[in-house]
Amino acid sequence: MATELIPRNALQGFRVGLSVSDSDDLERLGLSQAHAELAVGELARAVLVAGGSLVYGGRIKPSGFTQILMHEVHRYGDGQNIITLCLAAPEHRKLSRRELDDLGQELGTEGRLVCLDETGREIHGILSSKAKDPDPIPEDEARRSYSSLRRYMRTITDARVLIGGKLSGFKGSIPGIIEEAIVTIEKRQPLYVSAGFGGAAALVAQQLDIDDLSWAPPDFPTYPTEDKRIEQALESLDTVALSSMWSASSLGLDRRALHRLAASHRASEIASLVVVGLSRLTR
Repeated sequence: MATELIPRNALQGFRVGLSVSDSDDLERLGLSQAHAELAVGELARAVLVAGGSLVYGGRIKPSGFTQILMHEVHRYGDGQNIITLCLAAPEHRKLSRRELDDLGQELGTEGRLVCLDETGREIHGILSSKAKDPDPIPEDEARRSYSSLRRYMRTITDARVLIGGKLSGFKGSIPGIIEEAIVTIEKRQPLYVSAGFGGAAALVAQQLDIDDLSWAPPDFPTYPTEDKRIEQALESLDTVALSSMWSASSLGLDRRALHRLAASHRASEIASLVVVGLSRLTR
């Protein structure tokens, strides 16, 4: 793709949701976690430089992509509330009041921390009043909490990017990345899929006919085929895409560029393609 100049503040006021988690396919592709982290950092940087803001629902303990995003915000952010960090009930209940206060201070004016209850409602004042809850959250309640988080996030985003995603050992009723694809399409928001790191994002790309994964190893991506929840999730994705009349042609990228985005694991290429597509939509 020839270099395309992005107008200054092309994504001003545009909120980009990032859906990213670990993938079991990295080793098969000759990649490591560091490659995925580099892609997330580069993508966040590109969105911020173009004037956009970020929305992410993740975890604080153990550390992971949240810290990478905050690092990029502190380096390249220019404004208030340019990142919204959303924590589902099982995640913020792992943290003490001190840890939550420290996180809020680290975000400062550049970010906003949102803690949600099991139904997806914001818990106001949690940073000053919540003490650590030592009781584990029941499994069915945890699943509802993660689904509620995803439905909340679609109300504060304008587009979403998928990278990686667990297809085994996931915490929700269905793989989180697939559920985030479903709620994004339900809202008729742009959905950009980077399948080059495998995982749930690769299944989404294949199911939505964005890419046939012919570049990938056999039986890709890796997942337990006996887990009927994955099959049901993909059927739900099909149903929603059909009823919403979702089309990859509405992403500001031609078919060739979409294939490149799906297959690439090059951080700079992924970031460039996403921001070019988004900037075309905002003009």
